[in-house]
Amino acid sequence: MVLSDRSSTSAPIRALIVDDTPFMRKTVERVLGGSDLIEVVGTASNGLECLDKIDEQRPDVITLDIDMPVMNGISAVKNIMIRHQIPIVIISSLVQDGYFAFEALRLGVMDFVPKPSKVGPVNFANDEELIRQRVLIAASMQVNRVRRVRYRRRSGPGMLTSLNRPSGITVIGTTLAGPNNIMHLVSALPSNFSGAIIAIQEIHPRILVPFCACFNQISPVEVVPVVSETPLLPGRVYIGSTFSSLSVEKSNSGPSGLEVRATQNGRLPIDGLFASAARHFGERTCGVLLTGIGADGAKGMEQIKAAGGVTIAQEISSCPFPNLVENAIDSHMVDAVLSIGQIAHRLSAWPYNDAPEEQWDIASVVEDEDFDLV
Repeated sequence: MVLSDRSSTSAPIRALIVDDTPFMRKTVERVLGGSDLIEVVGTASNGLECLDKIDEQRPDVITLDIDMPVMNGISAVKNIMIRHQIPIVIISSLVQDGYFAFEALRLGVMDFVPKPSKVGPVNFANDEELIRQRVLIAASMQVNRVRRVRYRRRSGPGMLTSLNRPSGITVIGTTLAGPNNIMHLVSALPSNFSGAIIAIQEIHPRILVPFCACFNQISPVEVVPVVSETPLLPGRVYIGSTFSSLSVEKSNSGPSGLEVRATQNGRLPIDGLFASAARHFGERTCGVLLTGIGADGAKGMEQIKAAGGVTIAQEISSCPFPNLVENAIDSHMVDAVLSIGQIAHRLSAWPYNDAPEEQWDIASVVEDEDFDLV
């Protein structure tokens, strides 16, 4: 994964640290000081002070706590995205309450990572390195391309299909800034959606389960976090983290005879997911690649195409990080390049049942929904 497009001769990334505790401000400052490519230009103790410091310090990236007095992190995110559009990395201890992670990612922050802690079995050095990497990557994020996800309150449980096994599968791969786009796609599905979607996105494993629980409050279909072997059924969206790998595998239990499996193996998790879907569903596989960084996904798309499936990439002009999609397009493994609104329409219209494949014409597009800025 490419961390940043800045060279060693470029000016350091200017970071503003926002946290209400002096100890954590010093901790994050020390962590960021471990990279010569980052310069801490200021600190603030709450969201209101952060807004005042932005004009003064002109940061490239802001690290932001959630639980603060005067103005909390969520309110600060809304103001920053409206007034300044500066990349934000949330660093918070509120990882068990899915609302805060979901809300921050819905509004367009780059990532939500746990605060470094020496309590419990967590690797402190890895936590610190993750924070440094996130700040380095955030500096290249094109925030003007982010659209907040509108709330569409779920009126009730989705209509579950009577089918035991999906007749087709959509697999989605994305890395940083991807959860926001996954929310756009899933929230646009009809409640009687009878297909199955497996999405792998960049999200910290400690946040995945509470994030999905909150996602279920607005999703028209059931959202299932994948942390172990999970039966693959139609009418559901399965979400996993790129911190591990996902694959479709045969199962001796469950009505479909298939399961979604999370493992710790594999350096290219999107490729692995795409390839496993193509093995089991062949021409009834649709692979979708969204915003992100790296070369993951292109090889998996190649295997989907070889099996007769369809491959789609998000249009580059709407990607906060276009690198992932650009690599796939350059490899000539993409059948269609569509906007987020067009992809959502296609996922709803693709015949997961036994309807003729010609009913899903990828050359036919619809006007994109106007997703307003925050």
